[in-house]
Amino acid sequence: MIVMKFGGTSVADASAIRRLVGIVESRREEGPVVVVSALARVSDALLTLPLLPLDERREAVEALLARHTTLARELELPTGIMTPLVEEADHLATELEGLGDAAPTGAFMDFVAGHGELWSSRLVAAALNAGGLPSSWVDVRPVMRTDFRFTAASPDPEGLPERTREAFLSHVEAGRVPVSQGFLGSAPDGRPTTLGRGGSDFTATLLGAALGVTRVEIWTDVDGIMTADPRVVPEARLLPVASHHEAAELAAFGAKVLHPATQAPLVNAGIPCVVLNSFAPEGTGTRVVSVTDPGQMGPSPVRAVSCKRGITIVNVRSPRMLGATGFLRQLFEVFERHQVSVDVLATSEVSVSVTVDEPLPLTALQADLGALGEVTVFPGRAIVALVGMALRDTPGIAARIFHAVQDINVEVISQGASAINVTFVVRDEEAFEAVRRLHREFIEAPVEVLA
Repeated sequence: MIVMKFGGTSVADASAIRRLVGIVESRREEGPVVVVSALARVSDALLTLPLLPLDERREAVEALLARHTTLARELELPTGIMTPLVEEADHLATELEGLGDAAPTGAFMDFVAGHGELWSSRLVAAALNAGGLPSSWVDVRPVMRTDFRFTAASPDPEGLPERTREAFLSHVEAGRVPVSQGFLGSAPDGRPTTLGRGGSDFTATLLGAALGVTRVEIWTDVDGIMTADPRVVPEARLLPVASHHEAAELAAFGAKVLHPATQAPLVNAGIPCVVLNSFAPEGTGTRVVSVTDPGQMGPSPVRAVSCKRGITIVNVRSPRMLGATGFLRQLFEVFERHQVSVDVLATSEVSVSVTVDEPLPLTALQADLGALGEVTVFPGRAIVALVGMALRDTPGIAARIFHAVQDINVEVISQGASAINVTFVVRDEEAFEAVRRLHREFIEAPVEVLA
C-alpha cells in the first residue's frame, strides 16, 4: 500500500487530472490511497470570500463552482457528480451572506477554506472511476481529529491509526482507490479545522504512517528537492536522495516543495517519502529516507541552500538578563500568548534576537515584550539557510560562508543548535544574491583554500 498526494497544480485542470489518472493507474497493484489539494488558486480565492462586499459573495462562490462544473464537463464525468458540490456551494454562499459585515472567526475561515479540497477530491474520485479505476470518496475530517487552533490546527495522534484503518483499509482491500482530502480536520466538537497552508503534505504522511505504507509519494510541479530554488539559481541540481532531517530543515527555511511538518510522522515509522513531478512522471524525483550520509552534491558537505523571505527581527535588550534565571521562559510565553512562532534565536549576556514571520500582531507584541526590556524591530528581512550533513563538525565552513557574502550585511547568525544547518539573516532584497553566491561557493565551485 502507498499514499499518493497530489498538489494544486497537479489537479489544476482537465489535462492535469488525466495525468493523475495515468499515474495512479501505474501504481494500481501497490494499493494506492490518493490525497489531493484544492485546484490551483482555489484556496486563495476561498479565503478572500468573507472579505468581499456582501452583495458580491454569492456571485464569487458561483464563479468557483462554475470552474469545477467546467472541469467536470471537460473530463466527461457523470452529471450527478456535481450535485453535492452545488448543494455545498449554496450553503457556503448562504453562510457568507449571513456573516454580514462581521469579522470572520478562525472557525468560519476554516469552514470556508475546506471547500476546495472537498470539491477537488470528488472530481478526482469520479475521474478515476471514469478512467476504469474503481474509486471511493472518503471524508478525512472525522479521521483527522485536531485541537481547537483554527487555521493552524494540530492533529491529535490518539486513535489516529485506528480511525485511519477503519476509514481506508476496506476500500483498498476491495480493490478500490480511496480518494481523500489533505489540509482538513475536525475539532473535538466536530467543527471543521485546517492544518495550515501546505498541510496536505502533512495529511498524506500522517495517513501513510497510520496505515504502515511502503512509501508516501508527494506529486508536485517540480522534479524533486533541489539544491536551491531554480527560479533563483538556474544551476540548481536535483537531490536524488535526502535525509528526513534535511528535508524538514529545508522546508522550515523556505523550500516550498514540502510542508515543514511532513517528515515527522515518517521518521519513527521508517517510511520513505518520494517527491515527484506530475508533469514529468517518468522522472526519479527525490527519495527522502532515514540516512546518515546521503552523499555530497559538490566539494563540501553543504547539499542545499534556501531562503525564507518576509521575516522580522525582534530584539529585546534587558540588563536584567545578566545572571538571571527564567528570562527566556518569560520571553517565549509572550510569543506563545500572541501565537507567534519563532524561527531563529541568538542570545548574548543582556539581549535576545529572534526572527518571526510577517505579518504579525506587532503593536500588541511590542507592548508585552516591553515589560521585559527595550524592544527594537527590524522588518523586511530574510533567513538564508545552508543545509547538509555534519556542518557543525566541518572546519572552515563558517569562514567560507562569510567570505562568499562578505559585502552583504549579516544581522543574526545561528549555528550549533542543529548539526546539519547554518542560518543567518540579511535584508530581504539581498537574500537571493546571498543564495546564488553560496550555491556557487559550496555546490558549483571546486574546493578552494582561503588564504
